[in-house]
Amino acid sequence: MSTASTTTDRTEITCADPSERRPAPRLAALDGLRGLACLVVLLHHTLLTVPVFSAASADPLSSRAEATPWELALTWSPLHLLWEGAGAVWVFFVLSGFVLVRQVREPASFDWLAYYPQRLARLYLPVFAAVALAVTLIALFGEADHGGAASAWMQRRAEDVTVRGVVADSTLLGGAGFTASPLWSLQWEVWFSLLLPLFVLAVRPRHAVRRPVWIGLTIPLAVLAIVGLGGVEYLTVFLVGAILAAANRPIERLVARLSRSRVSATFLWAGCALWVVVMLPARWTLSGIPVVPAWMHQLLSVSAAAVVVVMALHCRPAARLLTARVLLWSGAVSFSLYLVHEPIVVALARVFGEDRLWIALPIGIVVALTAAAVFQRAVEQPATTLSRWIGRTIKGRRILTAPAAVD
Repeated sequence: MSTASTTTDRTEITCADPSERRPAPRLAALDGLRGLACLVVLLHHTLLTVPVFSAASADPLSSRAEATPWELALTWSPLHLLWEGAGAVWVFFVLSGFVLVRQVREPASFDWLAYYPQRLARLYLPVFAAVALAVTLIALFGEADHGGAASAWMQRRAEDVTVRGVVADSTLLGGAGFTASPLWSLQWEVWFSLLLPLFVLAVRPRHAVRRPVWIGLTIPLAVLAIVGLGGVEYLTVFLVGAILAAANRPIERLVARLSRSRVSATFLWAGCALWVVVMLPARWTLSGIPVVPAWMHQLLSVSAAAVVVVMALHCRPAARLLTARVLLWSGAVSFSLYLVHEPIVVALARVFGEDRLWIALPIGIVVALTAAAVFQRAVEQPATTLSRWIGRTIKGRRILTAPAAVD
């Protein structure tokens, strides 16, 4: 997701007393972008239940010969963006980096002591419920006879529940994705949240945490995440979002200079759109080109994800598109949808079998969207309410226990 992760209230992370500081204003276009990215992930996992798309995802070049014309079009044309799941995850990560660092622009009123329990409650309570849902669906449908020709992606999905998988997916610190594969990205959302002081220090050193203890405490965690878990390639994507947050004003001025006329604005945003279309799915569009080594594909995809966020912030046509009602709704339920959709899609694909995927796929999308709306009201909203209560409680106790001023 987050997960980007990918919560619907990431622009309201502030832990300060409301009377002391108001949260940064919500950016509706970013909500719509989060919703669009989550719909792309939903379609991505839905199509991976189909053998030809699963094969294309595993090995883009060798899969061309076996695909039909419409499958080739969906895979090897700009239509691929509709199910570019990896690119959508990079967008989530850049968004999280941007939004969380944006909240710490006033360190005098940002309460770091309240931030951690508030943020972790906001993330973990929905994750616990999502793991329980995944476990239930695996227990009910994990051994369903879905045919011998199931996609390779389907064959890698969990067919039984293990204690190790449940613990890993519930803690999200040392590996995840055993009961529901999207949880692997939530792992890095949690690590980014824990390491936020270091990201603030990296991009806004003059506005870093007032108490250096927070930076000191996060250094061992950073070493563990980067060295022990190999998280540098993921945490760097959050850093891109953090840099965008710190440089948002200069970027805005640069965009204004480059788009002073309608013609210049058209060229600017058309060039950005072309970069996104080509580079966000770089693993596909640049595969087989020897001058572009494979290790550069992710770098180019992340650069395109950053361009997507810049367009959402500063391109009016893009912002109007992203504030369409359907995208704002999907943005509101995006975190819930990200958490619950894959076990539902997999369960229905198993029940209907490979021969009737044409029935399972649309039903899975509808059921996943409906379940996300229910999950958002029944689980995510109460978790958000509890998170805010934790922040207010910690802030209130600190005020009550603070020494009285002496005249």
